[in-house]
Amino acid sequence: MDTSSLYKLAVELAPTGIMAVEQDGTILLANKELASMLGYEEGELLGETFETLIPQRFRSAHPEYRRDFFKEPSSRPMGTGRDLYALQKNGSEIPVEIGLNPVQNDDQLVVIVTVVDISARKRADARFQAAVESAPSGMLMTDAEGTIVLVNREVESLFGYDRLELIGEKIEILIPQRYHSRHPQLRESFFNTPLARPMGSGRELHGVHKDGHELPVEIGLNPILTDEGACVLLSIIDISQRMESENRVRHSQKMEALGTLAGGIAHDFNNLLGGVLGYAELAIEHLSNGMDAHKDLQQIIASADRGKQLIEQILDFSRQRAARKESLNLGKLSSEAFKLIRAVIPSTVKIHENFDSDTPNILADATQYHQILLNLATNASHAMPDGGLLRIELKPWIKDDALQLKGPTANLTSGLYARLSVTDCGAGMSEDVQSRIFEPFYTTKGPDQGTGLGLSIIHGIVENLGGAIDIASTPGEGTEVSIYFPASAHKAHDETADRAEDDVSKPHVLVVDDEAIMADIMSQQLDLMGYRVTSFQSSQEALAAFRSNPENFNLVITDNTMPGMTGMEMSRQLKKLRDDVPIVMVSGTTNFFDDDEVARSGIDRILKKPFKLDELRQTTTELISPAADPGSNKPRQ
Repeated sequence: MDTSSLYKLAVELAPTGIMAVEQDGTILLANKELASMLGYEEGELLGETFETLIPQRFRSAHPEYRRDFFKEPSSRPMGTGRDLYALQKNGSEIPVEIGLNPVQNDDQLVVIVTVVDISARKRADARFQAAVESAPSGMLMTDAEGTIVLVNREVESLFGYDRLELIGEKIEILIPQRYHSRHPQLRESFFNTPLARPMGSGRELHGVHKDGHELPVEIGLNPILTDEGACVLLSIIDISQRMESENRVRHSQKMEALGTLAGGIAHDFNNLLGGVLGYAELAIEHLSNGMDAHKDLQQIIASADRGKQLIEQILDFSRQRAARKESLNLGKLSSEAFKLIRAVIPSTVKIHENFDSDTPNILADATQYHQILLNLATNASHAMPDGGLLRIELKPWIKDDALQLKGPTANLTSGLYARLSVTDCGAGMSEDVQSRIFEPFYTTKGPDQGTGLGLSIIHGIVENLGGAIDIASTPGEGTEVSIYFPASAHKAHDETADRAEDDVSKPHVLVVDDEAIMADIMSQQLDLMGYRVTSFQSSQEALAAFRSNPENFNLVITDNTMPGMTGMEMSRQLKKLRDDVPIVMVSGTTNFFDDDEVARSGIDRILKKPFKLDELRQTTTELISPAADPGSNKPRQ
């Protein structure tokens, strides 16, 4: 076989599609693989134009590309950086890669075109992309220079960036500034020995969110060899919740150990203190009142009595003293405690109280609740030595599994709670102080100003009741302590409970406004009109309350512009739960509302701020009436 025949056979049997094309686009040669790939019979393509194999949407522009190629003929790959497609005989398209090589054939120039069907590769790429995109962890790829080349949606969610903001940036955009100088060396070391490995073993790693806050992460590294060179695929997991859980477990174990130790010491110390107190009282019986020793013994007895009170606190902390639990009406108890709080807190501290009548009863010890409220109020006043405003609030609160909560409330079981919050405008606390605030004997006060047991005891009481205590504090801005008590299934037999039972006959209005003043004003106005009112400053909490018992409310009055969820969106969710509940939107920007959007949101009336009492009365009366049948939740027609 001569060389010419060998070449012809090689082209014909090549596993790649090959054809020769003249300058006018006429196909001179097409091998078996090309014909098979595009669905033609052997020899059927000869004499056809090259544009026959090009999809219609690209066909008109192609002759110009062909002329440009023949003006400056050179070997080149086609499709670099863009997708190319070939048209099959049946009209379907396939993705291809094409190579061009100019060849002098006798007295004319022709181009040898190699065509590779990359459908399988495209499918594999699509599967890889789908796997990366749907991965539950953040997936991110960088090249050896640290440039981000791939990002999945979980990374977008994790760090707050759109993927187009990250692709092309250096990986250091997601790394805390303090590690920037060292990270290129670590990256170079990895690419020198590219092995799959977890990062952060034995030490903490942090990423940086777009808004600047840091989050703890775990990272896995996997080297990947691509057409562009060596890359690394990072798997990123946010471990914030895990670390919170671990910290809570460690804190609980530490508190339990300290409680056991404190309880043991307290019992032994009680015995010693009993001897001191007993003998001092015996000795004073044998002395006359005017003797100097009489005064000294009185001081011993007074000191022993203070020691006795301290022991009682230690026993409370270690929970070794029995508590008498009963169903408590917190509104009534808080009002009683308020009189004592006002007496012991300086007059320079103003107190604002807001006790929601819908706050549920709790099963607890009344003395312990007094102790909690008095301790929190006293701590708050100490944080404002020059005076300020102290807020004490009681409200119902619902733990809904649909809400993504963080912190101590995340571990509470679903259901209804009573929320006690005590807020000051004092100096606030640093993160370091907050991390130790529940430790026994830890205090930021000066000598003789506190034992450091108050919050430890409160923590123990609340934990024993199945509740949670949460502290939000910023240095220079003040502190809010919130305690969540599980609601009791039993009712307290008192006047407040009797009044609450009478209130059930009143139509129930759900008020939602993130401005506390507006929520309070509307609540008082509606109360004057004869309605029973439950108010929330959070649209998510209001939705959770409605979801727990949709038939409990006769009317909803809501603001629109609120953080987390607008009044419009909340209204749509409410209508899904109960389509006949009337909804009134109150807003100062009603001119910007789209009528169709208002209708889709299920809003029945719009009330423009500021509104008069008569306007509110007229609007509510048109929908429901204070004298309505308590068994009916239907709006008036």
